[in-house]
Amino acid sequence: MIAVYIGVPILVLVGAWLFLIAPSKNSQMEKFKNVKYAHRGLHGDFGEGYAAENSLTAFKRATELGFGIELDVRISKDGEVVVFHDNTLDRVTGVCGKVSDKTLEELSKIHLSGTSDCIPSFKEVLECVSGKVPLLVEIKEDGFDHSTSEKTSEILAEYEGEYIIESFNPLSLGVVKEKLPSACRGFLLEKLTEETKTRALKYRVTQRLLLNVIARPHFISASKKRSRMFPLPIVRSLFKTPLIAWTVLSEEEEQNAYKNGFDGVIFEKYIPDETKNKRN
Repeated sequence: MIAVYIGVPILVLVGAWLFLIAPSKNSQMEKFKNVKYAHRGLHGDFGEGYAAENSLTAFKRATELGFGIELDVRISKDGEVVVFHDNTLDRVTGVCGKVSDKTLEELSKIHLSGTSDCIPSFKEVLECVSGKVPLLVEIKEDGFDHSTSEKTSEILAEYEGEYIIESFNPLSLGVVKEKLPSACRGFLLEKLTEETKTRALKYRVTQRLLLNVIARPHFISASKKRSRMFPLPIVRSLFKTPLIAWTVLSEEEEQNAYKNGFDGVIFEKYIPDETKNKRN
């Protein structure tokens, strides 16, 4: 009898926990999970001159070689979606200030890493890629202002190319779920509490996938170091959820990612050898 009193509540709690962390399935994810995505485009210098991250030149180079493209989207002061990683401009452009404090017109005149490329709008990037390779669109959005998620979803609804969407913010993915119900969406996983102490509770909840109930992601995009971070192995084994590793910096790291259970990779600083079987 004691076993019943103890066992039933435990089973209920485990069931509730599994309900919270459970991802969803989307058959379309099969064609995206093994893709090799160029991180912020194929940026750097590979003998053709330097290409800045998240630039049209970097996207063109990735497209020409047939690699998927990972990119970041943010909202400008006037409500336009632009492609830029950081919250602030200084690291990549040398200009002070936040992306959200400048209009699209102002941002479009700011050069990236001293190159001739300037900050592109999301629409410009979509026109550039034009469905030639799949996109992995990361929504940069924190808190409860979902302008970026909403506007990005509106733009992608008109795009005829292939894409999947990811974010660190499960609330953003919840908006995508509503606006683009058929699109594949993924949760970005990292041990953020190592870096951010002031909002540790928030990050502990999200990194344990407890807000999957809101997002119901179709894949997990995790740091290459986090293949065994709880509860990722459980999600992988129980739900067969596709995993994409970031950011892979060499062929050796790529092969290690596959050995550790990742399906696809987001790569940078090298050009993957597409002739190799990924399971070597």
